[in-house]
Amino acid sequence: MKLSRRSQVDPFIVMDVMKAARAAEAKGRRIIHMEVGQPSTLAPIQARQVVAESLVSDPMGYTVALGLPDLRHGIARLYMDWYGLDLDPSRVVVTSGSSAGFLLAFTALFDPRARVGLASPGYPSYRQILKALSLQPIDILTDAVQAIS
Repeated sequence: MKLSRRSQVDPFIVMDVMKAARAAEAKGRRIIHMEVGQPSTLAPIQARQVVAESLVSDPMGYTVALGLPDLRHGIARLYMDWYGLDLDPSRVVVTSGSSAGFLLAFTALFDPRARVGLASPGYPSYRQILKALSLQPIDILTDAVQAIS
């Protein structure tokens, strides 16, 4: 079977780092996880209670593609409360994670073979997603020392 050139992306080494960190933890080492952007605390108690109650009475089937309407409206309200921004809930899209959001945004914004500028250093997953979508990531080098001064 011939493989698509889009599958020829560099490995996302953060998963290797996470695996090594978990192995070190299993051996008793204390690890401060900074390799992925995931929460280090439990979800708020109210959120966990709502989920627990829903599991008893809600069949938890598929949802609408852009996210639950009430959630999208709630997010729009938060933007008003926090930032004073009147955000139309129809412009809010809820994804299962940031990578899914990147896929949606990049496919909506760029045609195949487009060149896309990325800050470097930056989030490695952007580069992998762009390559998988037949887009060409272009580094825009940054200098943190100059940015601070």
